[in-house]
Amino acid sequence: MNYIVDTHILLWSFIETKNLSKKIKSVLLDENNEIYYSPISLWEISLKYGLKKLSLKGGTPDDFFEELKNSYYHCKIIDDMDLITSYKLPTYHKDPFDETVEFLIFDKIFISI
Repeated sequence: MNYIVDTHILLWSFIETKNLSKKIKSVLLDENNEIYYSPISLWEISLKYGLKKLSLKGGTPDDFFEELKNSYYHCKIIDDMDLITSYKLPTYHKDPFDETVEFLIFDKIFISI
């Protein structure tokens, strides 16, 4: 199964694993699943870190990205068609970052809090 995680789940899976439910942990750790993140999440992490609204437990966004690159997570590439057709999709979140991730999930299950 293919899943794409929101920024909270992405961060928690590396920094605050205790915040993840047992069900989400089992999905993330199941070797039969492909887990994706959005580059929009990386942008959100960097912005919030720069504004001092996010702590990465003594690390930086660069440190987090190095760890992410060495993990089993895959980056969902955003292409022009993803961007130009996003207006057609229903909105479920008021968070603009989550809405942006939502339009990337045509063939994935969205994991959010």
